[in-house]
Amino acid sequence: MADSYYRTINGKQYDNELLEIAEKATKRSKAPIGKNIAKTLFDAIKDGGDYTDVEKRTVKHIRDNFKFSPEADEYLRSEIRKWAAKISVPAAKKKSATKVSSKKESTPKRSSARSAKSSFEGFTPSYLETYEGTDSHDDVAPTPEYNELVALNKFQITPKQNRIGRLVLLGLVFLFFIVLIIFGIRSCNRSSKQSQNLNQGSNVSAEVGSRSLERVALSEGKISNRFESRASAIRYINELQIRFIKQSMQTEDLAADKIATLAEALKAYPAVRIRVKGHTCFIGEMDENKILSDERAKFIFDELVKNGVSASQIDYRGFGETAEIESNSTEAGRIKNRRVDFTVLSVTE
Repeated sequence: MADSYYRTINGKQYDNELLEIAEKATKRSKAPIGKNIAKTLFDAIKDGGDYTDVEKRTVKHIRDNFKFSPEADEYLRSEIRKWAAKISVPAAKKKSATKVSSKKESTPKRSSARSAKSSFEGFTPSYLETYEGTDSHDDVAPTPEYNELVALNKFQITPKQNRIGRLVLLGLVFLFFIVLIIFGIRSCNRSSKQSQNLNQGSNVSAEVGSRSLERVALSEGKISNRFESRASAIRYINELQIRFIKQSMQTEDLAADKIATLAEALKAYPAVRIRVKGHTCFIGEMDENKILSDERAKFIFDELVKNGVSASQIDYRGFGETAEIESNSTEAGRIKNRRVDFTVLSVTE
């Protein structure tokens, strides 16, 4: 068995394919593992035709160390339970027939059945309870190496042919990743050029993927607060958030009033210097979200300057999808993440 099939963690072997599925699914996003990934995990488990001890240990490790959505967690648990019960039925029938012909062998098989049952207790014990009190007894599960040899013999594949096939597969995977890297570099270069052009103050309509960068003009806002102290102005600045409509530069209805009030605070206390920070939810490509967040921050910067604020008091920066304040797994959380907020950088005496 190739070493790449397993990964050793704290002295124990785990199924490398299952670990990679979970790791790749969570590498890009902090959202819990969804039902689609759970289906992929289950298909990979079923692929071997048996639920081995290594797979059981790996599934428990993944559920302990990766966050699942309730729907995905329930799907994975129930599907493994049903499938494991299904593949155990032929073995149970076979052992019942064997018991009639040889009563002497029943004692060690009963011990083996207890051993097989205990190996499932860490994950799906309930399906095994169906067979308690019957005459069916399971043998000790064969090792993964034995299962592989049986599969190789079935398809008349020699170990040498199997190694060659794996080398060819690894070569194709390596070539695929090289192509992805090349296209990724080209995509980053194109996105960087688009961002530079947009940051030069152009209001021309543009698109990055499915995200509209066309600005929506704001009406003149009303000042909702006059600040009696610098402390109250700073508190307002740090708590202020301006929300944006999904995949666009369009702001919420109260944006103009918020900008007018923020401008009043900055003009009243010109010693205060702030940063305008643009954000997006996690929908879409990461480089596209970075460009969209830059444009949102620049838009608010320009509106503050139009309202009479000195440009020396402000800088702006986009953070893409990297600074979420709520979970991106719900629409309510994504709405709060599509925002521009503000931070007081310094107060010059």
